[in-house]
Amino acid sequence: MSDGEIKAAPRFPLGGNRAAVYSARARAGRLSAAALYSLAALRAEMDHVLVVTRGLDAVGRDEVMATADEIVVPASPSSGLWAYAEALKAFGDRADRFDELVLTSDEWFGPLTPLSSVISRMDSRFVDIWSITDHRDVRSGDKTEGRDGVIRLSTYWLAARRRVRDSRAWKAFWSGLPACPEFGWEVRRVEDSLSEQLLDAGFRVAAAFPSDDYPAEHADTFNVDLLIENGCPAVPRAVFDGYPLFYDQHAISGRRLAEAMSSRGYPIHLLWSDLAQTVSPKRLHTNGSMLEVLPSKEKAGRRADLRVLGIIHVLETDPLAEVMERIASVPGLARLVVTIGARASTELVERAWERTVGQRVPLEIRDASRRTTPDTLVVFDECRDLLLDGDYELVVALHTGVPAHLSRNAREYFRRQQIECLMGKAEGYVANVVDLFADDPSVGLVFPPTPHVGMSTLGDGWLGQREAAMATLARLKVDVPVDWASPHAPFGGMWVGRPEAVGALASISWSTDVHAGQNAMRLLSSVAGQNGFVSRTVATSEHAGLSHGSLEYIADHMATTSYGYPAGYTSFLHRAGPVGSGRGIDFLRMWLRFRHPRVGKVIAGAAVVMRGARKISGGFTAGVRKGL
Repeated sequence: MSDGEIKAAPRFPLGGNRAAVYSARARAGRLSAAALYSLAALRAEMDHVLVVTRGLDAVGRDEVMATADEIVVPASPSSGLWAYAEALKAFGDRADRFDELVLTSDEWFGPLTPLSSVISRMDSRFVDIWSITDHRDVRSGDKTEGRDGVIRLSTYWLAARRRVRDSRAWKAFWSGLPACPEFGWEVRRVEDSLSEQLLDAGFRVAAAFPSDDYPAEHADTFNVDLLIENGCPAVPRAVFDGYPLFYDQHAISGRRLAEAMSSRGYPIHLLWSDLAQTVSPKRLHTNGSMLEVLPSKEKAGRRADLRVLGIIHVLETDPLAEVMERIASVPGLARLVVTIGARASTELVERAWERTVGQRVPLEIRDASRRTTPDTLVVFDECRDLLLDGDYELVVALHTGVPAHLSRNAREYFRRQQIECLMGKAEGYVANVVDLFADDPSVGLVFPPTPHVGMSTLGDGWLGQREAAMATLARLKVDVPVDWASPHAPFGGMWVGRPEAVGALASISWSTDVHAGQNAMRLLSSVAGQNGFVSRTVATSEHAGLSHGSLEYIADHMATTSYGYPAGYTSFLHRAGPVGSGRGIDFLRMWLRFRHPRVGKVIAGAAVVMRGARKISGGFTAGVRKGL
C-alpha cells in the first residue's frame, strides 16, 4: 500500500512490543539524577532501551547500563531530532521487530504520574504516531480554516508505530534531515515539518494531552499547571529555562509549577539540581522565584543537625561584637575561625569571642592582613584546608567591612542588609536559613539579595570583569551558562554554603589584588551550579519591603519612556545600546546601532582602534618629552 492510499490508522496490537530511544546530555561524565529517574521509569514500560549520549566516564556508563540495553555514542554533540537520527541509524533493521518506537529525551522532567497510564490509553487509539503534548500555530490558520486534527507534535516524545516507520514519508524525512540549525526558531521549524510531512502523507497524528483541550495553543508552555492537574506525566524543561521577562509577561511561575510537581510525588531536588548545571544562575533564580522571605520565628519543629564551620574576616572592628553575636546563634556551629586584617588584634577578637560564643565553640585566629577588601576570599585561601577537609557540612562566611566608596547612609544600609538578611535579628531566623539546606539537598549556596539602595550594583554587576571571570571558570572547567547583564552572586561578600558546592574555588591560588575577592564572589553561583547546586537568596520581611518598594518605583519611572511589557521595551533598549552621557553623539550611536547595526559595528570598531592609537601616541609623546 502506498502512503497516499492510507485510509485508517491501526490500534496498538494486543501483546505488542515497543522500544525507546532516550537522548541525554552527559555532564562531568554522567547523566543527571533527573535523567536517570526518567530513564528508570521508561525502562519499566519498554522491551528495549537505547540511550544516545556521549562523554560518559566508567561510573556514568555503569549507571546508564543498569537501566538501558545499549548506548550509542554520536559522532558529534547532538540533541532532539538529530540525536534520534543517530539512534535510528544504530537500530537499523532491528527496529522492525518493534510495534512502536518511542523517541524521547531529557528535555522533560518526570514522570509525575505513571507512564503506563498514558501509554495504555494511547494503545487503544487509532493513530500512527503520537506525542504526550502538541501545539498549534495560529498564524498558519489551523483552526480558522477548519483543518481538524492539524497539529504539531512535541518532539520531546514521539511514539511511532510500525506502519508510519515503513512509509516513504518517514524515511524521506530522516534521510533529508538538514544539519542542526544555529537558531532555536530554525530548529522548531524543522521539528514542525515532521508533523506536516506525515499529515500530508495521510497518517494520523495525535497527542495524549492535545492543545485543543486547553486555553492556549501551546499548552505545554502556557498551561503546564492544567496539564499537571489532568495527570500529564511530563513537564518540558523549556518552561524553566526561558527568558524571565517573557514568563513575567505571561504570569508563568516556575516555583508554582515545581510545587505542583512535588505535590504529585516528584523528587523536586532532582529538577533543581539538573537545571543548576544547564541554566545561567540569575535566570534560574528568577524563573524559580528563589528568594526566600524568612520569618524570625523558627518554622521547623526540629532543627537541622548539620556541622557548621564559621569564618569571620575582620576588617573594621566596630561591628565585630555584633557579627560575633550573630554567628554564635547558628545551630550546629562546631568551630569558629577569625581572620584578622591590619586594623584588628588578637586581644580584641578573643574578648568578643568570650562574651558571645565562649568555650562552647573553639576559636582559631589566622592572619589575613593582606586582604583589605570587604569579601570572604579568606575562605578559599587562608582557610582552604578547613573547607576541604570534609569535616563540615556548612560554611558560614561573614566579614565586618563595607565598600570604602559608599556614603555614610549607604554604608549603614549595606551593613544592616547583609548581616540581617543572612543572620537575622533572632535565633529562629538563623535556624530557618540552615533548614533550607537540610530540607533540600539541591540547595548549595544562600546569600542576601543584591544590595542596591545607595549603590549602583544593578546593570553592571560584572564591573568590566566578565571576560576575566569566564577565563577563571574555564580554568575550573565550569560550563554552566554565564549571566549576561550581572551575575547572580553575593555582591556583599557574605554567604552560607556547602563545601562540596563551592570548594573548587579553593583549588586556585588567589592573589591579594584589590579585585580578586570581588571576582571570586561573582563566581560562586556558577561553581555551585556546576556541582548540581542551586543558589537561593534570603531576606527578612523588613528588607524585602525596602527592596521591593525601591525597585518598583525605579521600574515605574524607567517604564514611562516606553510602552508595552518589559520583555518588549527592554529588548528595544538592548538593541539601541548604552545611552552614555546623553550627548548628541551618544544618541547618534544609539540610532545607528538600532537602525543600521552593521554600520554601527564598523564605527564602534574604528573608534576602539582610534582610542588605542591615541593611547599609544600619547605614551610615545610622553616618553619623548621625558627623554628630552
